[in-house]
Amino acid sequence: MKLAPAAAVLLLLGSSPGCDQALRPARARIYAAWEEGLTLGYEDPTLEPGPRAQHRQQVRVKESRPTAAGLAVTKTFTTLTGQWDTHVLQHDGGVFLQIEPTGAASLLPGGIPLLPEGFPDRVARWESRGAYHWVVGRACADLPGVSLPEPDRNVGVWVESTPLEGGPRTRTFYLPDIGEAETLTWIQGRWVTTNILVTRGFTDLPTATHKPSGSAS
Repeated sequence: MKLAPAAAVLLLLGSSPGCDQALRPARARIYAAWEEGLTLGYEDPTLEPGPRAQHRQQVRVKESRPTAAGLAVTKTFTTLTGQWDTHVLQHDGGVFLQIEPTGAASLLPGGIPLLPEGFPDRVARWESRGAYHWVVGRACADLPGVSLPEPDRNVGVWVESTPLEGGPRTRTFYLPDIGEAETLTWIQGRWVTTNILVTRGFTDLPTATHKPSGSAS
């Protein structure tokens, strides 16, 4: 069982000089996947190798298209037991789950907020999906075997979540242009890594040349 975060070290615990420099991002970022064809693989390191491979999850950006309300993104989730799509709208740093999208033009930032507008600098505390969430701090990623294309994409944000009606506390590490990279769960007085990004690549060459709302070149 993994007892310490592998994806990052909280800034509260200190950081290296190189990380300190990278912690000053020169441009705004969206902390979610949006590039068409981007494919991410996740594993639960608490499992033995056999079950870990069987429970592995793949997330692929199936479609990404700009709308008047923001960037409409469809993601395909795949496991050995099934496959399903989710639809989100990215707008001003926020990510909103669309339960019943009826067309790109009608998507509004009124879905279920996965991340709020203004995340992580203008809005650092919010409530959604039956839990209270807040930004813990920035950190540098350390993901063995996962290639990140730009140095500033190594800098992510830790978010802690506490269910309003009881349940385990979690901490999630979000990376720019990727989203969730690691999840920790508070188990028996320790933070345990229960989900982590192990692969990143493109199953198709990215065709989108636009940037999500809230990003700047």
